[in-house]
Amino acid sequence: MHIGEYDVVKQISEGTFGRTFLGVHELLREKVCLKQEKTGDPVYMDLFRKEAKLLWNISHVSLPTSKAYYEFSDFGQVFVMSFIEGEDLSTVAEKRGFVDDEHLCWIMQRLLDALSYLHFHRVIHCDIKPQNILLDIPNHNATLVDFGLYVADPTHASKAKGGTPFFMPCEFAQGLPPIPASDLYSLGMTMVFLSGGNIGNGALPTNMHADLKEFINAMIRRDPLARPQSARSLNQELSSLRRRIFGRTETKEMFKVRASLV
Repeated sequence: MHIGEYDVVKQISEGTFGRTFLGVHELLREKVCLKQEKTGDPVYMDLFRKEAKLLWNISHVSLPTSKAYYEFSDFGQVFVMSFIEGEDLSTVAEKRGFVDDEHLCWIMQRLLDALSYLHFHRVIHCDIKPQNILLDIPNHNATLVDFGLYVADPTHASKAKGGTPFFMPCEFAQGLPPIPASDLYSLGMTMVFLSGGNIGNGALPTNMHADLKEFINAMIRRDPLARPQSARSLNQELSSLRRRIFGRTETKEMFKVRASLV
């Protein structure tokens, strides 16, 4: 199959509203990810177009970028994104195990930096969860993907378009507007999952360092105004915490799983 200037290699995944494919540029032979809107519903088509437009203007190492956009009579809407190496955090936990404290910190810092960039541009992701984060271990990067539910320029009247149980902040169900602290809650719950904690009640592993527990617990407070409000400030605080706990801000190992509690 050929889409624009790209050869389709294989389908990667399929969801309720779309499909993703691995592709390569016909001349450069560089990998890309092609995302197709499959419903043909005008409402979802409009959301899809807005997502492509948002990603067109993004430039951050831990976020995808849009490279091309098409609308076909026979194949629907397609936008082409940078191909992100790695596996989603849910797959990483399943295959490798839950993540050690120090490595949890660098993953969190990559994502806090991405959120700082998005929030500065008044974009709330609104659907941070393990399946929407790709971990590239060799390059020590974590990339936040899938902007289908994002809210831009939120006001007091804005409402979330949806969310994922256990990772969605309680204010979404209450009809309150998404704010930066909403994304920080979801990131905190993602760290609960990745560390091997209980996403049902937010409990963190008993073998996690007390200072890191306190840091994550602040992110997952139910009251959005009681949480930290700035991804940038949290990232700076996490650097200080790493230096205090581990005596360094860079890891020696490529990756390390959490010690068993048994």
